[in-house]
Amino acid sequence: MEPSLARYIWRHTKKQQIWILLIVLLSMIPYFMSFDLPKLIVNGPIQGKGFEQPGATQPFMRLHYDLPFIGEVQLFSGFQLDRTATLLALSVVFLLLVVINGLFKLYINTYKGRLGERMLRRIRFDLVDRVLRFPPFYFKRVKSAEVATMVKDEVEPLGGFIGDAFLQPVLLGGQALTAMLFIMVQNFWLGMIAVVIVVIQIVLIPRMRRRLIVLGRERQLTARALSGRVGEIVDGIGAVHVHDTSNYERADIAARLGLIFKIRFDLYQWKFMVKFLNNFLAQLTPFLFYMIGGYLVIEGRLDVGQLVAVIGAYKDLPGPMKELIDWDQARQDVQVKYQQVVEQFTVDGVIAPTIGALTIEAPGPMTDPLSAIGLSIADDGGALLLDRISVQVKPGETVALVSTATGGAEALAEAFARLNRPKGGKVASGAHDLLELPEAVTGRRMSYASSDVFLFQASLRDNLLYGLKHAPLTSVTYDGAAADQRRWNIHEARRSGNPDHDIQSDWIDYASAGATGPHDLFEA
Repeated sequence: MEPSLARYIWRHTKKQQIWILLIVLLSMIPYFMSFDLPKLIVNGPIQGKGFEQPGATQPFMRLHYDLPFIGEVQLFSGFQLDRTATLLALSVVFLLLVVINGLFKLYINTYKGRLGERMLRRIRFDLVDRVLRFPPFYFKRVKSAEVATMVKDEVEPLGGFIGDAFLQPVLLGGQALTAMLFIMVQNFWLGMIAVVIVVIQIVLIPRMRRRLIVLGRERQLTARALSGRVGEIVDGIGAVHVHDTSNYERADIAARLGLIFKIRFDLYQWKFMVKFLNNFLAQLTPFLFYMIGGYLVIEGRLDVGQLVAVIGAYKDLPGPMKELIDWDQARQDVQVKYQQVVEQFTVDGVIAPTIGALTIEAPGPMTDPLSAIGLSIADDGGALLLDRISVQVKPGETVALVSTATGGAEALAEAFARLNRPKGGKVASGAHDLLELPEAVTGRRMSYASSDVFLFQASLRDNLLYGLKHAPLTSVTYDGAAADQRRWNIHEARRSGNPDHDIQSDWIDYASAGATGPHDLFEA
């Protein structure tokens, strides 16, 4: 699996990321204009600048540019409005910019949310697909509860971050830079105050949050261990009651919960300390603006409209800065979680994807003999169960393997069923290595029944017919809303890198059971 979450996201969403980044850059234009408008309203119609004479008017929406070597070029002379009409017109423009900025934000958030959910769906499917391709010995070392927890819960935060991975720094950084640029245009020293506070936040807060990342990782690992331990208790509940060890198990769980409590409490304490410091720095800047900016207004070096615009622009600065710092922490946090999941799902000897490829056509019969050639198989402790044996079973033969519990007969049967990987030698069908044959061949032309029977959480009929569900053999016809839903399901499955097979199709291979359809299946 790809070890870097950023590369994984970029590889699968490059086109979508570029598109939404262009939308973000476009949204900066009305965002900047919304900062300048309060200054125009305060200095113009409210304070009366340009309307000193009774009945005075000012052009509204005048478009003109000063070009080098050409001079002023006027594209539109605008509308002549009096003081009250100008106030109303500028207020309407301000409301219009609020709506435009809100629509940009709505589109961006919706787009990135959909993008994140698609990638979360892709990651979860990739993990389950990888589980289906793990070598058999892996499942002897891992607890099913831990695997299920990783697929369900531990990758959940990735979905919220994936949409923000490239978008958020551009969006929030662009908003912060736009606000600081506007403040510096109004007054250089007020702009420098904002820059200094922002630099302190950028340097100090992430350093303090590194401790949060460490605690978050410890919380994740201890929670995963707790999940596995609870799974062990459930699986071995008979032994717990037989040996009177329930109080030992209670003590163990209590100790684990105590460790989790300590980690979570430390996490909350540190998190709120960081939050307090961040909020203090965010509120310190307006205090300096009121004090220093007010002094500059009194001295006549700054007009009231500029001060109002600066305070309004800074009002939108702490939010993006805080979210940008949060994004950086989330980036480090989800990268750690992603790497932990990758480590758990990186196993030697993973089955090739082509082995389990979907095949609708029934394979031909296996007419070659089954052979074990110099086969050696070891148990989990490394002790040999089979040591370089060779045996051949020809078509039509009935062979009984007789041995003690540790004599290797079961190991040989599991090797033929591909449930046990050879330590040496191979099992073959004719000249073909059984481990290299597609499951469409071995799964439909070979059968294996062990003493350990597993029943899925389904009806008895579904469990009886489970071995016949190889591929969708029929096409379901949908009408109306159901057809629209089916088209949407196919579209989203493909965009998320999932197969679009219809689970509502009939997957039962009736011919393999000697039947022609569901009506005579159990009669056959």
